[in-house]
Amino acid sequence: MDGFKTGSALSYKLTSFNCHDYYMAAQAYTVQWKIIRKGSSILAPSESTWEQVRDFLVPEVCNAENMVYVAGSGECIRDAALAGGMSCTYFEKLGFEGVILGGAVRDGQDLNALTIPVIATNLTPTDTQGAYYISETGGSCRIEQTTVHTGDLIVADINGVVIVPYEFIDPVLNKALEITDIENDMLLKIQHGERLPDLISKTGRI
Repeated sequence: MDGFKTGSALSYKLTSFNCHDYYMAAQAYTVQWKIIRKGSSILAPSESTWEQVRDFLVPEVCNAENMVYVAGSGECIRDAALAGGMSCTYFEKLGFEGVILGGAVRDGQDLNALTIPVIATNLTPTDTQGAYYISETGGSCRIEQTTVHTGDLIVADINGVVIVPYEFIDPVLNKALEITDIENDMLLKIQHGERLPDLISKTGRI
């Protein structure tokens, strides 16, 4: 991605809590969380806590094949779970390839029963109701300094999570395949005794 001056990697703080050897490549479907602020009148009626958060279940999505569920609120929320075992099980049944949360998750035992990776900052027993609300789904969300748009390509494995903007997916993938061929050939030559400094001089890769 560096050659195209685009893309980004999500924070090292995010890790999979249930899968330890995985590879995921699919397009993002985003959910944006925001902190609840009081209105202009403290006497005015307000939504129930469920009405404030219910859209995190993305009811508009019936088939999530080839998509990754991505939720964030800017700075990572570590004291309240953005999803739990029941919702992540539901996301898997919808067809999502994985779940990425810019914050905490709960119900670790239930997550272990899933086959899709659930990537988050930490486990916590508390939820978001009463403290946060859903401001948008299917548009964009922010995880720390990274903005993820619905449709962006998410590539994740044990090394971390990379975001490729939608408009750069094809050129980045083509270049990645080219680089992979070069570096696999280099690794094979190293295993057969060739010197890495010499190979770097020939290929410009490391």
